[in-house]
Amino acid sequence: MKEVKDNFQAFLTENAKFVSKEEYPLLEKWMIAEEPPNKIVPFNKINEVKNPEEYYICFYCRDEDFKRVKNNPKKYIEMFKRSKGIIGLDFSVHTDMPLIKQKSQMNDNLSLTYFFGKSGVSIIPNIRYGLEETKEDYLQAIPKGSLIAFGTYGFIKTIEEQNVWLNVILDVIKIVDPKGVIIYGTLPKDLRNWFHLHNIELYMYPSYKETRMKEVKQNGN
Repeated sequence: MKEVKDNFQAFLTENAKFVSKEEYPLLEKWMIAEEPPNKIVPFNKINEVKNPEEYYICFYCRDEDFKRVKNNPKKYIEMFKRSKGIIGLDFSVHTDMPLIKQKSQMNDNLSLTYFFGKSGVSIIPNIRYGLEETKEDYLQAIPKGSLIAFGTYGFIKTIEEQNVWLNVILDVIKIVDPKGVIIYGTLPKDLRNWFHLHNIELYMYPSYKETRMKEVKQNGN
């Protein structure tokens, strides 16, 4: 089983360079979009939009909704090329998971994102790591000064969650120094101000669910 997994990993990350410790593939600057999306749609809702070529596809949905992308990534290259691009994979990484599981999920996210980037799909790195000790190696895989993305929908309600996000934001500003940050969901003003303080462009996108509810309400009126 390990040999099969290693072969699959080698297929995804062929010609990649890797971070020194965990050997996550380094995303390359040329793969990454220069401009922020006009529209974003989750992978599991792409069939609901009329003009998918206008959208970046994100994976801010349940893991089972896009597991099939991992099972057969080659199948989705042309689909993703027909869209504007993708925001990097987002298999769940929770701090209460076993550490080896966190690292495995992080590796899958980076490896699949790298694979689609080298295949000619425009990508925007998604930031998703686990415990503090996983941070440094993960963020080393993200090119400095690039456009990056966070999915905050449903994850930033309590004061405790906001404090966690503050630490993540400060670490990302320090290590990645992004030129722009995409937020899919919401972000309290106090947290947005940290990006403004460092002259980092912030792009806010309501969730697809919120957008659809707003459209229904407007059409109803």
